[in-house]
Amino acid sequence: MRKTELFAQILKTVANETELTPEQILSCCRTAETVDARYMLVYLLKREGIYIGEIARMMNFSRRGVEKMLSQFEDRRIQSGRIFELAFERIANKVRITSESSH
Repeated sequence: MRKTELFAQILKTVANETELTPEQILSCCRTAETVDARYMLVYLLKREGIYIGEIARMMNFSRRGVEKMLSQFEDRRIQSGRIFELAFERIANKVRITSESSH
């Protein structure tokens, strides 16, 4: 799967599970739900092997912003609590299944 396709698929999965639009996730909106979704997206993209610079470019964020999200992912997970954890597990499982079926 190409990087842009992987990005689109993970973004779609995160959007569906969080009940946000892709545009909301990629915006500068700072509501807790949107920030949580953005952190999940960045973490999953990195976990799938996409470089930080590419993530930043595809999201139209700065490299430093993406690095910050990655470094604060665990803190965000703890801060947001059980709902974040459950949503992340559902999304991560769907992403894993999708990426395995495309290989």
